[in-house]
Amino acid sequence: MNCRPIGNEYDFLIKSLENSISLPRGTRIQRLKRAPTKLLYSKILELASLWFRKPIKIKARTFWHEDMLVVFPELVSLTIYRYGLYEEGLTRIVLKHLKPGMTFFDVGAHFGYFSLLASLIVGTEGQVHTFEPTPSSFNILKVNVSSKPNVIPRNCAVFSKRKTVIINDYGVRYSAYNSIYNARLSRDIVSKLKVKKYEVEGMSVDDYVENSGAIPNFIKIDAESSEHEIIIGMDETINEFHPIISIEIGDIGLNSITTSRDLINFLANKGYQPYECMDGTIGQHTHKDEPYKYDNILFLPNQ
Repeated sequence: MNCRPIGNEYDFLIKSLENSISLPRGTRIQRLKRAPTKLLYSKILELASLWFRKPIKIKARTFWHEDMLVVFPELVSLTIYRYGLYEEGLTRIVLKHLKPGMTFFDVGAHFGYFSLLASLIVGTEGQVHTFEPTPSSFNILKVNVSSKPNVIPRNCAVFSKRKTVIINDYGVRYSAYNSIYNARLSRDIVSKLKVKKYEVEGMSVDDYVENSGAIPNFIKIDAESSEHEIIIGMDETINEFHPIISIEIGDIGLNSITTSRDLINFLANKGYQPYECMDGTIGQHTHKDEPYKYDNILFLPNQ
């Protein structure tokens, strides 16, 4: 393995992130000049996978210099392969607030980008509990974390209570949008997708904490419209342990009554202060015009 432990090397990770971020921020011509082979090759593979309607598995190199299995033409995979990172804001939040020895819950892990980053940061004294309900995504996740003794993968849905839930699988390209609800995609895209449905085990964070004995210091939630149910199911964990929480928000294609503003107010009433990453800097979140666009909000306990 070619990655490096966090230890006192926070500066190494930040420097590597800054180097990687500079590529996607450039113009198309600037990107092609800096990484012509990788970008052109990835485009060829993307088009081939779409043309032949067959997923292509390939290893990507993350910004912290670790290999990760991704699948073309899946949208998150394309970004990670081309630039070594995904979701700059949330990546910065994890780098700043996750520490060695902590326990990290990755709710909605997909292929494991944040699980792998968290595994590196928390080190041998910490743990990563990673949850992914979709069977096809979980199989890729298992491959990516198989060599990580501090990562515990769970093929289940995190929900408000223990129950069987039905997951909508929108296929490889849009697997990051799989959900128990309709995908947060435009109607034009959704109307063309073939949806497979799977029954999977659902459990609450409170149930998992009680059964496993794991005490989360940081819970990252990316659950495609299920965020409110997940928060309801972690009431005891919040009250007793006050973990750091990050939540994906966004009201585009929202099909439930729980808006992003509702989520933010709910956690504020639980004693949390919201923060966001803007232009590479993490600062206090301010009210935005609704509906909210896609983003990740950090919640830090007041005490």
